[in-house]
Amino acid sequence: MSQARRIARNTSFLTISQIISFGVSAIYVILVARYLGPQGLGILNFAVALTAIFNVLTNFGLPTLITREVARDRSKASKYAANVVPILLLLTLTSVGLIIVLVNALGYSQQTIYVVYILSIGMVVSTLSSVFLAIFQAFEQLEFQSIVTVIGSIVPFCAAVIAILLHMDVIAFALISLLASVVVLAYVYATCVSKFFVPRLEADFTFWKKALTEAWPMAALAVTVIVLFRIDTVMLSLIQGTTAVGFYSVAYNLSEASLVIPIVFTSSIYPVLSKLHRDSKQSFRETCAQATKYLLYLALPMAFFVTLWAKPIVSLLYGANFDPSVAAVQILIWSAAIMFLSFFWGTAYVAANLQKLSLKINLLQTALNISLNVFLIPKYSYIGASFATVVAVAFGFALDSFFLQRNGFALGLRRTSLAPVFGLAGIVAISNEESELQEVNNKLGALKKAIVMAKDIV
Repeated sequence: MSQARRIARNTSFLTISQIISFGVSAIYVILVARYLGPQGLGILNFAVALTAIFNVLTNFGLPTLITREVARDRSKASKYAANVVPILLLLTLTSVGLIIVLVNALGYSQQTIYVVYILSIGMVVSTLSSVFLAIFQAFEQLEFQSIVTVIGSIVPFCAAVIAILLHMDVIAFALISLLASVVVLAYVYATCVSKFFVPRLEADFTFWKKALTEAWPMAALAVTVIVLFRIDTVMLSLIQGTTAVGFYSVAYNLSEASLVIPIVFTSSIYPVLSKLHRDSKQSFRETCAQATKYLLYLALPMAFFVTLWAKPIVSLLYGANFDPSVAAVQILIWSAAIMFLSFFWGTAYVAANLQKLSLKINLLQTALNISLNVFLIPKYSYIGASFATVVAVAFGFALDSFFLQRNGFALGLRRTSLAPVFGLAGIVAISNEESELQEVNNKLGALKKAIVMAKDIV
């Protein structure tokens, strides 16, 4: 099968699964938000953000290393799985201990602490699943990852419906997340046994040292990314409380949902990029340039549409209780638009063995984001957090573009951006025209009512 066909095949599998998952997950998020309200949603999303940060520390970039190395030599799959699993177990248990100490030291409510505990257990389970998912990706058998995506959305949705009917609290929804993680682990383990190899454990300390040495830049890179996008939630909970986190979570969830396309595309193309960089630098550069072009054509219209229609979207999906989230949505969606490109570029950096350079860029981004949050959250709450994220992501985008060009990756951003920009100008003009027509119709409607009233009086 040609590389183009493999990418198309894997992208199709992931796209279908993501469409299903997106639809089910969207309903799930809406149900949970409406049922729990801003405060309950804030508790749940704070716990998710906190454990997500530690989860990246736990993974230490090892699943990414597995995908890159096994994609280049599939005979290494069993060796990597046998040694990476015990490493991750040790790291995960250490992280769980740190989470327990931290969440108790910060003085959160007992309910919040219980939710964090449960999601920490889920973190252990999902870390083990990541090893098998990395192997599936390396073998370019993403239909199995697609099934995991569907399972990970349907199980929580069904369980959430039951929890709502039984009038259960936020702790139940944390247990639902844990249940989904367990089901996923059972599936990926069974698939690995039946399709690839029987997993075993091994303690080759020479291999451990080599793997950790190669993976740490990827780990640090992943940590900076997750801190960049999750630290604002943690800081909001500490400074403004869980209700502010609830309002911010709506904006964050909507912007994050728009990243389905670049995530699917990048997952499909990453193994191919790793091989292209080894075999043909020219093909690698051309692929990066074409991918950048297509992602840009998708990102800008999406951001403009959400900005123009944020209020009806929020009102329709989440109800009037979350109307304060509208401004945050209109701001934060632009960070998602930028991430369409930045997400892919970050993967290209890793495939090209430039993860240390990407790490430096992300460290600068993260430092800027934290600094802006410190100044903006106390005064502007979740609106300030939204603005800080957009500024930090835009700053990283500029650095990514500069250093990619400097390293010989001609992306042609100026040329490729002209068409979508002109198209969006037309959208704005049409929107303004529609607004004017609506205003005229409103005036005509008012005049009609006045005429009818006059007739009645006569």
